[in-house]
Amino acid sequence: MAKETQYKQKKSDFKVGILFLLPSLLLLTLFVFWPMADSVRMSFYDWNPLKGKTFNGLENYISLIHDKLWWASLWNTIKYILMNVPPIVIFAVIMCELVLYANKVNTTISKLVRGIYFLPCALSLVATGVAWRYLMGTNYGVINNFLKALHLPTVGWLTDSKTALLSMAIVTIWRWAGYYMVMVVAGRLEISQEFYEAADLDGANVWHKFISITLPQLKPVLTYIILMCVIGTFQEFDLVYTITNGGPGTSTYLTGLTLYKTAFSSLKMGYSSAMAVFIFLISLIISILQLKLTSDKD
Repeated sequence: MAKETQYKQKKSDFKVGILFLLPSLLLLTLFVFWPMADSVRMSFYDWNPLKGKTFNGLENYISLIHDKLWWASLWNTIKYILMNVPPIVIFAVIMCELVLYANKVNTTISKLVRGIYFLPCALSLVATGVAWRYLMGTNYGVINNFLKALHLPTVGWLTDSKTALLSMAIVTIWRWAGYYMVMVVAGRLEISQEFYEAADLDGANVWHKFISITLPQLKPVLTYIILMCVIGTFQEFDLVYTITNGGPGTSTYLTGLTLYKTAFSSLKMGYSSAMAVFIFLISLIISILQLKLTSDKD
């Protein structure tokens, strides 16, 4: 009798749970799952909004394999990941330690420091892009004017193909390090103080405690941050569009910008859908890797 009552209670709780989830599921279906499925369907069409669409099978994917601009943007994206992801993680960890240290000294100072670190990611992406475009201007930019005042050589931050992608990475690091710092702080506070107390008894210094306790305990958080940064970079559009628009040449073309221009400048909606499917598959593979890396092996 007790088991039957328990079963009925679980069944009732399940129905209530579904009712609470239903609005979110409907929104996800309408704005996420259906557009994703429709993008896959449209990737098999030659679709120009002004001319209509015709089924062309795998032709979009075959063209994508031979598209030099697509592979150039993919290579730029990989380089961009290597430029911005490691510094974002390193700065997030450093800022976390500074915030926690400031919290020990004075909680008001800690809140101020935390707010300053988090401020960049609270700004509009478009506003951020426009501001940095003026800061990094070659002839009249604030940074180059400062270098001139110090009698140092100026840099073509956004006009030199050798430095443009690095300049974009600097902006990305400045914007997102504070955002991911919040996650690192949350993970850091979850670490039991008993580990550090035991290390103190063993005579471990600050560096040894950081290497032997803090970093291993933060592994799930840091893995999540790394993989989210990688997935986000494949979808990067706002900053690169407002700062360089892919220039000079194609040196800052990323996969997200290439997809956008293919869809809305060239009006090749079916071809851009094939690009979107490709990016989705990359993101899916990265997500699977995340699950494998963060899952318990015990």
